[in-house]
Amino acid sequence: MRSVRKSTGALVALAAIVVSALLTGATSARADEPPAPEPPALNGLIDPALLESIQQSIVGLVVIWEEPQDPFALMPAPSPTGGEDELPVMTICTGWFDSPTTIVTAGHCVDPKEGRLALDSRVGPAIDPTTGAPAPTQAARPEPKRTVWAFQPREMQGAVITAPVIVRVDSFRPADEGDTAKLEMYGLPPAKPLPIAPDAPQLGETVTSIGFPGLNIDATDGVDVEGLVSGGKTPAEVLQDSRLQPVNTSGTITARQFRQGVAVYQINADLAEGISGGPTINSRGEVLGINSQMTVPFIGQNFNVITDTGMLRDFLGHGAAQPGAAPPGEPSEVAIENTAGGAGQAAPLTVVIALVGGAIIGAILMWLFARPRPAAKTPGSEADPE
Repeated sequence: MRSVRKSTGALVALAAIVVSALLTGATSARADEPPAPEPPALNGLIDPALLESIQQSIVGLVVIWEEPQDPFALMPAPSPTGGEDELPVMTICTGWFDSPTTIVTAGHCVDPKEGRLALDSRVGPAIDPTTGAPAPTQAARPEPKRTVWAFQPREMQGAVITAPVIVRVDSFRPADEGDTAKLEMYGLPPAKPLPIAPDAPQLGETVTSIGFPGLNIDATDGVDVEGLVSGGKTPAEVLQDSRLQPVNTSGTITARQFRQGVAVYQINADLAEGISGGPTINSRGEVLGINSQMTVPFIGQNFNVITDTGMLRDFLGHGAAQPGAAPPGEPSEVAIENTAGGAGQAAPLTVVIALVGGAIIGAILMWLFARPRPAAKTPGSEADPE
């Protein structure tokens, strides 16, 4: 009987090993299977659902430029053009959240030199009233007063800025040095940032540029420009009920160029005034660069430019791509590492589960076959009841 039990135990142990091996092999096969194919790309364009989600990270910027006032002057300084005190100048740009509390835009949108040009160009060149000839070139002018308002449309789902706020210019690089700027906001809920692409775009890659229209805003229920310019409303009042929506336009990377020694990417997506500072993204929703320049020649194609990806990462202090970071809607590398191991091997977790499962099954089988059984009855072993 003991030899029979030993044989049975050996068979049970062998069966447990076979079951464990089968389970391990099955999990290994599943781990080695190629990942499920990604949904087909929409001709390289960004998925509409992802694009709609990205809209929540887009911010409209209205910059008010005013002539500075000398606090020690008894009387306001006369206008350099000989006219009355002139009204402020308004410029419209776009920004986007690169962190829960910071906004990125183009440097020229907040550059005081650009504001000075806007103020001086509203009436054209100065004319000498005695001769009618252009007045001599003016001396250096003081930097204008700059106020940057940020807003998001009231109908935008997931908007963080529910009422226009003044944001602070933390740092910027002018157009000829990279055309980037970072703004800070305070006292608001954390926003949804956009990821920066870890690698430079490829020639011919499809891209999408996003931003607020600036030149044709009077054709929408957007910013009340007339009320703002007339001084009858404050910027907050003008922007409070804004229904101006960001627009997107698609194209491809056509070339890597250099502008005054700074690397840029030329794209053939249509850019318009107001879209400056907005992001140009790839099909995964990663920012490749900032909408920087639009030049309209008399003959030929527009020269539309975005900033360099590596320079943008350097300016924002992102450095190299962060491991485990993933664009919206994409699984992170950390999650992938927890579900699949190296080639030809099962993930450690699935191996442990397979071995434990095989051991449990083997133990149950050994208990069933090895437990004591009652001896069989033989005639005459017990007294028959009378």
